[in-house]
Amino acid sequence: MTALPLLNVSDFTYAKRGHFLFEKLSFTLGAGEGLVLKGPNGSGKTTLLRCLAGIPDALPDITKASGLTQSYVGHLNALKAGLTVQQNLCHQTGVTPVSLAKTLEGRGLLHLLDREVRTLSAGQRRQVALLRLPLSGATLWLADEPTAHLDDTATTRFWQELDTHLKKGGAAILTSHTHVPLPHIQVMPLHG
Repeated sequence: MTALPLLNVSDFTYAKRGHFLFEKLSFTLGAGEGLVLKGPNGSGKTTLLRCLAGIPDALPDITKASGLTQSYVGHLNALKAGLTVQQNLCHQTGVTPVSLAKTLEGRGLLHLLDREVRTLSAGQRRQVALLRLPLSGATLWLADEPTAHLDDTATTRFWQELDTHLKKGGAAILTSHTHVPLPHIQVMPLHG
């Protein structure tokens, strides 16, 4: 018996300002599968990812398995600059301060816990935003250029966490202009 897909996109057509970004785009994504959207600037990678996330609205050509949970990290980190890392992540994910502290400690980021986001570097902000993915407990991770602004160590950690997520039956769709070091993740080229 074949497992039902977590996500099914069927003949998806989307136009922006009279220009078709996608026409009859179809794919499925199951447990343990990852998909990378690749293409030049303006090819619709971010638009497709936002549509999959339900931004602006759910679309009839995109169906998700009943009870599927998802977490989305876009280009903008969606962090409140005047709040601390702890305040942002505890509010956004529902984790306890103790659990968050353990997570940050395991990544060598505990020193950021009580810092206001406005005081963080671009790479530190990105790392904090990406923590929403594993902290959320969501099955489907959606991330737009997740490794932007990350140093080599943080980039490697992200790919390792994504690999672990997929091996545990999670799924992910992300955009990337860079090499993805996980050969079992499918690549979908977009041409706009």
